[in-house]
Amino acid sequence: MSIHSLTAEQRFEARHSARLWWGLVGAAIIHLALILILPSPRFRPYQLSEQPLIHMVDAPPAIVIPPPPEELPRQDIIPAIAPSDDVGADATIPATVPDPSAPLRDPVSHGRPPFFEAVDERPAVIKRVHPAYPELARQAELEGVVVLKVGVDEFGRVREALVIESVAGLDEAALEAIYRWRFEPARQRDVPVPAWIVIPIRFTLRD
Repeated sequence: MSIHSLTAEQRFEARHSARLWWGLVGAAIIHLALILILPSPRFRPYQLSEQPLIHMVDAPPAIVIPPPPEELPRQDIIPAIAPSDDVGADATIPATVPDPSAPLRDPVSHGRPPFFEAVDERPAVIKRVHPAYPELARQAELEGVVVLKVGVDEFGRVREALVIESVAGLDEAALEAIYRWRFEPARQRDVPVPAWIVIPIRFTLRD
């Protein structure tokens, strides 16, 4: 088959090997010429262009340790006077008659332990007193639930009560009733302790 009768693609494939060969030979010649012509590189260690600056400073003077402070004379401690059970002849104590039915609404003393938020056993109700329905609330057909946060002491008595969910016209009746409740006190490791408990008081006109 004559080369002139081949297609352009076939002629390109036929001459491809020759072009690849002469390309490799030419590249080798160029690289060899560059190696012979160009000088060989020389490596020099890097040096800083700026010299380090050295500042001369004056040394601080010697540290002077001050002498220890003079010991103050010891003051005599006045002993505290112990309270006495003896009552003078002129002292009088007004007679008081406790009312067992009166609710315990005295504020918590600073000397008493604080109420516990978390205990092993929560206070349990042993005496429940239903609140008196306010007459105005009854006439207005007012109903609802007053939620109280109640502080029960280690003897099971209510020492403090706070309204956390209010119903206008019913809060005071709920507080009056809760102070007459009695509880089995909370326990922490089998020891009675004062603790908080949440009590809902429901007011409804339907029996």
